[in-house]
Amino acid sequence: MKNSLTIVIPNRNRDLNTVKRSIASIIPQLDDHVKLVIVDYGSPIAYQKELDSLMKSFLKVELILCPTQGQLWNKSRCINMVLKNTSSSHFMVCDMDMIWCPEFLEKEMSSLSMDASVYFTVGIMTQEESAKEKDFENYDIKFKTDDEATGITIFPTEQLKSINGFDEFYHGWGSEDTDAHMRMRNAGYEVRFRESELYFKHQWHGKAYRSKESKLPYHSHLERINHSYFTLNKTSNKVKANKQLKWGGKVCDIDAYSELNDPKLSLEQYATEEAVQGIIHFLHGTDVKDVIKIEVKEHPQSKSVKSIIKKATGKKTPRFMSIETVNEVLLEAIIMNHRDCAYNYGYDRIKEKIHLSINLISDS
Repeated sequence: MKNSLTIVIPNRNRDLNTVKRSIASIIPQLDDHVKLVIVDYGSPIAYQKELDSLMKSFLKVELILCPTQGQLWNKSRCINMVLKNTSSSHFMVCDMDMIWCPEFLEKEMSSLSMDASVYFTVGIMTQEESAKEKDFENYDIKFKTDDEATGITIFPTEQLKSINGFDEFYHGWGSEDTDAHMRMRNAGYEVRFRESELYFKHQWHGKAYRSKESKLPYHSHLERINHSYFTLNKTSNKVKANKQLKWGGKVCDIDAYSELNDPKLSLEQYATEEAVQGIIHFLHGTDVKDVIKIEVKEHPQSKSVKSIIKKATGKKTPRFMSIETVNEVLLEAIIMNHRDCAYNYGYDRIKEKIHLSINLISDS
């Protein structure tokens, strides 16, 4: 039987010139046995419209636009929503910033193994080189990645499905690629590194910086939490991910996100440990299957002289929390308990307010 391949490329707000160069290097290689799917996970709406227009200029590209602007980045979710429904013999994960060798698929498709995954070295280009328009072979690289860079991999589809795909715990920038390789090996599957041929060159891109005015969800310690979680998975020889929650889920159900604009229950709470823990346990155990809107703001007495004196003298006071700490605790609870739900989260650092709209129907 002839090999078939589904390629998934997750994206969030990558420069459209970078996107165009990357996709343009893939399109001529596609045939009836290769499917290319781009998943945009929560880029700004204006950007998604431009991306949609750009993708329509190419043939044979499927674009999934997820209305997850109010969520943390989740590369694993992008991958799994495509993996869950694919029937191809092999499944490839790639980054949006790659320029492909024009002969890659022609050379590799027939030799893909049903018994082993393979991942590839990448040539890293400078900022100046990345801005040039050249044929693949003429781009100069600064260095090649080693076997620790695991971002471009072709898996036998059924093997990857057998470990429940990529672990959707990883939000933000984490270790999801390396975690998937580790669990494949723990399951007894072979994962090979290919460095003899250079098939991919990485386009330079700047790091995204957040302004204080940004209301997008952000957790400053999440990368370290991801690393600790990965280390524990490695120590315990973990095989299957996503065992407590669904994986893949609905393909960004537009209706479920539209319903967020019409909450059936609105709650306002102050930033205390009692209130925040109450929110977490309420959401986790409630029988309410509807849209709930929650706002958390600084307690008006948290910085008062009276409260400071009462605390210093050992008198009982509310256990005040900073809004930053509330932000971290709530995001961690969402990741653990509600990442399958349609939700919209915002943190206004200027006004010191957090809002969460969550559709608990979408989790049923």
